[in-house]
Amino acid sequence: MFNFKITNFNTKLRKYFLILIFLFLSENAYSYDASNFNWYWIFYENETGNLTETFTIRPFYLLNKHNKSGDIFKASLIPILFWGYETSNKTEWKALFGLIGSVDYVHSNGIRDYDFGVFPFFLYGDSPDVRDKYLHIWPFGGVVKGKLGQDKIKTILFPGVLLFFIYPPVFPPTWLNLAVFFISLVPAYVDYESRDYKAHGIFWPLIQWGKSTSRDDKRVLPFFAHNFKKDTYDNYSFLMIFNYGRVIMKYDEERTFFAFPFFGRRWNISTIRNSSTLLWPFFSWGYDIKRGAFELNFPWPLVQWQTSRDPQIIKRIFFPFFGSYKENNKEMFFVTPLYISLKKQTERFESEYYINALIIWYFKREYKNKPSPYYGTSWRYFKIWPLFQYEYDDRGNLSFNTLSLFPFRDPEGYEKLYQPFWTLFEYRRLESGEKRLGILLRLYFQRWNEDLLNVRMPVLFSYGSSISENIKFSLMDYFTLFCYNSDKAGKYVGILFSMFAYNRDSEGNYIRLLWIPINLQKKPDNNAAADRSAIEDTEDYPEEEYISDYPGNIVLFRGDVNNRQNNFTFYTAIF
Repeated sequence: MFNFKITNFNTKLRKYFLILIFLFLSENAYSYDASNFNWYWIFYENETGNLTETFTIRPFYLLNKHNKSGDIFKASLIPILFWGYETSNKTEWKALFGLIGSVDYVHSNGIRDYDFGVFPFFLYGDSPDVRDKYLHIWPFGGVVKGKLGQDKIKTILFPGVLLFFIYPPVFPPTWLNLAVFFISLVPAYVDYESRDYKAHGIFWPLIQWGKSTSRDDKRVLPFFAHNFKKDTYDNYSFLMIFNYGRVIMKYDEERTFFAFPFFGRRWNISTIRNSSTLLWPFFSWGYDIKRGAFELNFPWPLVQWQTSRDPQIIKRIFFPFFGSYKENNKEMFFVTPLYISLKKQTERFESEYYINALIIWYFKREYKNKPSPYYGTSWRYFKIWPLFQYEYDDRGNLSFNTLSLFPFRDPEGYEKLYQPFWTLFEYRRLESGEKRLGILLRLYFQRWNEDLLNVRMPVLFSYGSSISENIKFSLMDYFTLFCYNSDKAGKYVGILFSMFAYNRDSEGNYIRLLWIPINLQKKPDNNAAADRSAIEDTEDYPEEEYISDYPGNIVLFRGDVNNRQNNFTFYTAIF
């Protein structure tokens, strides 16, 4: 008799359904009980470790989770489509080179604050707190809250957008297009607030006035500007050329006179500080007796000389020949632009970065008191761009890749998502002892250790063996033209799309006909009916069972065929 049962996979794992598209014609059909890494060619990768969990469908989706903190990084076709971060109280994502993005933040008091923007067209904020609700639509105007250092900004109309009808955008943009774009961001009217300070502007920043209990500002550019804050500063500007200002301190006063850009001078009434400039910013010099500082730029940025006691600074730059800069625990040194070194010391670690001719990179990091969970106590990184990159640490982790096209290091984002597409050779060794080897964009890839060997050539060939772990089939096992599987030996061989297969062990026989798996169970005694009844009374052979641990949203049909000689079990799948 036929007995059909329907089994549904966990619907929470819907998002992994895309994997089936990439694996539908794959021999990527098996996994080990203890396995924490699975892959298909360069397109799919899933790895679970003690520190991180990674799931990748290249180049469309990347998820990288840090198990210790719970932080998550997600990306798809970065920097165009999107990339984002998740922490315990914040979810943030960006797209289109950062012009589109949102932030969902939960404050310490439990109040949610949501911001979304498509710059410069649409800005939106929502929260149970009315102070964080806003809407701004360019070029009409609106309200923005909590941005640009202000509590509230209100705008009305952006008439400069009409210039686009006279000078339409072209690609690549010209200087005129860029000028029109910035003019289109000038509002006809704006007012903004910061605590008790309120200001108004017409065609800001040209005309502005604002006032509070301690501040008073007026500006009509380019003619006149005055900024005043009680007991803090008092500054004047005329024609944007002549500038005079006072900064009031507790026991001193600093004054500035500047005829831009010809001459400028800044001095203290107490004479402990004095500096001057000619043709700013090219020529300047000054001293500070209190800090034990002296600085000379003559001309900047070619010659820079600075000495300071507090903070401790020593700067000697003679560009492009030689340069040295030290500030407290940071140090920079270069000999022409072809050699640069950067050093830093903190309470946790010491780091040194060396860059040669902008193509040879060498990084090192030593941890002092407590090892880093990601770098150990000693870490090294070496790259000759774009030929290869090499990285290792004292925990036993090592990786090598060629080619390495990115001139920067970003192992959790760009490299994880894109690098396999141009990797001709890769080798990786994990601290667990596992090794991985890939050749020619992973047309050949293997992973191995003392216990297992797993080899794959996409579509063509797959082999896996394990000493201590049995091999389990997943749904994709159906699409292998030939395979051999042995549970006792922990072995698997698959060629092409495994249409036919046969396996025999002490518990019975297993065959596959036209991708349909059939179990040929041996009769344990002469009473088949009694034996069948005994089997049904145990939990070893439940009526419903999963034939795949593979996540997805799949419905499987299982049928049993019983006769006096054998028990047949067959499965098929509906996507």
